[in-house]
Amino acid sequence: MNRRWLIIFLFIGLGVAFLLGLRFGETTGARSSLKLVFEVRNRIHQSYVEEVDSMRVIDAAIDGLVAALPEGSNIYISPAEMAEVEVPERPISTPRLDDRGQVALLEEVFRHVSRQYVARVSADTLSRGLVWGMLAALDPHSSYLDADDYAEMAERFRGDFEGIGIYFEIRQGKLMVIAPIVGSPSYGKLRAGDQIVQIEGVSTEGITNEQVMKKLRGAPGTRVRVSVNRQGRGEPFEVVIQRDRIEVHSVPYAYLLRPDLGYIRITRFAETTGQELNDILEELLARGMERLLLDLRGNGGGLLSQAVEVADSFLDRGELVVYTEGRTPQSRQEYRAERPLEGYPLSLVILIDHGSASASEIVAGAIQDLDTGLIAGQTSFGKGLVQEQFPLSNNGGLLLLTVARYYTPLGRLIQRPYTDDLQAYIQEGLDDFDPNSVDSLRATKSIFHTAMGRAVYGGGGITPDLPLGEEFYSDFALNLFASGVLSDFSSHWVGTRESWRDGFDPFREHYEISQDALDAFRQYLIERDIPAPDEELTAHRDFLRRELKAGIAQVLWGDEERYRIRLEGDQQMLQALDLFSRADELARARSARSGAGY
Repeated sequence: MNRRWLIIFLFIGLGVAFLLGLRFGETTGARSSLKLVFEVRNRIHQSYVEEVDSMRVIDAAIDGLVAALPEGSNIYISPAEMAEVEVPERPISTPRLDDRGQVALLEEVFRHVSRQYVARVSADTLSRGLVWGMLAALDPHSSYLDADDYAEMAERFRGDFEGIGIYFEIRQGKLMVIAPIVGSPSYGKLRAGDQIVQIEGVSTEGITNEQVMKKLRGAPGTRVRVSVNRQGRGEPFEVVIQRDRIEVHSVPYAYLLRPDLGYIRITRFAETTGQELNDILEELLARGMERLLLDLRGNGGGLLSQAVEVADSFLDRGELVVYTEGRTPQSRQEYRAERPLEGYPLSLVILIDHGSASASEIVAGAIQDLDTGLIAGQTSFGKGLVQEQFPLSNNGGLLLLTVARYYTPLGRLIQRPYTDDLQAYIQEGLDDFDPNSVDSLRATKSIFHTAMGRAVYGGGGITPDLPLGEEFYSDFALNLFASGVLSDFSSHWVGTRESWRDGFDPFREHYEISQDALDAFRQYLIERDIPAPDEELTAHRDFLRRELKAGIAQVLWGDEERYRIRLEGDQQMLQALDLFSRADELARARSARSGAGY
């Protein structure tokens, strides 16, 4: 064979090898990406709260992949959907694929999209689309987290992070300090209303939330240099802050509203919530607290173990807090209080709203069922599905899969009904009933009776003993919040005045926003081109005085003091206080049942 033909055959051979390599690479890449999908699929069939149709899961997975494609109107028609199409000449049957056939179908769809879709889409995007599709076919709360989201969730539940310790907000491209965290390295160096204009000499103009966290977080002991603009100071000044481990409390607000009446707000159920609550209860009890308003509004839940610990603070040893049931009758698990109730029972009222879910509903349901306290507010969200965490071996992510349902001590299912329409499900949880009409709140709900004969209601969520209407802000007020002008003016007002009372308590009791301050605020709005009609300012006079006073308190002392000022104008809280005469009766009856005096 002459040299020319040898070269031709060599190029042909290389071309064939290249094409075969591409085909082999595509197949190998598809199989590698699909490992995640098959791992999730297998876990669903092994552990989900109820048996699911395997073809329904496959069809939903492909729908999810199609939804992940960025361009065009892409549609997947399942065999079941095709069978519904009337074709008299050629009736279509619905095939039932075995396990191998289902795997082959996913691989085939994956391959077609990878090779023929109009735009290049990563294998990772396609596999995640398949996973999200499968989970969307199950319930609203089964979900998948990639490795980064998994780490963020773990940090959130752990209750601490490493950084400088500020709450911040990006406002019109500028990095604003909302508040330094008490006890953090930033406390005493930065204050509410400060604008961080540079980090390590680099401008923060247009910075994103992710970039802020990347630049300000870091290992304890390391330092970061920031330049700060502060109202009342002509030029920016530099601050060097040494990073540290920052504790984020899940029980951030606790006060004595009256000598015998305590207030505690729990914002989430993290790893330290039970211990935080116990420490605060000990302190308030030592100061004479006999009644407690426990605020769970907006608390979307968290760890089951911490819900049980929180309820344990108000129940006696052995009392049932909650139980779960999974796919089989043998799967029932009971969670009971473990500590003996010491001293007299607290007179207890719990505040909930549509945003109270999961662990919040466990606590409220147990307190209500066991005649331990009264519930005020709106019907809670109704999230009673139990997710177990399954770390995924293929990509370091996490599968949160529903494996059981929550029930209150009386057997009320906390989860409300749901469909495949996730948006409708969320909206239904936030919609309100007419708080003045008991029938509208309870007409369709099943009735349970406590040991004291009180009626409580099933049907999803926790129905309050005292329904309270939602507090709505006007468009004018919402615009002020969104613009940040309330906090900006508060910072300006503090920065341009040197004389303030010695401490927070005298400020809270005696300081009032003057007419001069309101006039200055009106001028401040005009200078920033924010509409400020006289009739709106007049109608919102009380609102402005409370919010500006709260903003000043935040600048001078911190977030806890800001919240304390706002609490004094909280209409739901004030209405809930009217329940304590009835809550006192429950506490006396509970004390009598336990054999203790009251």
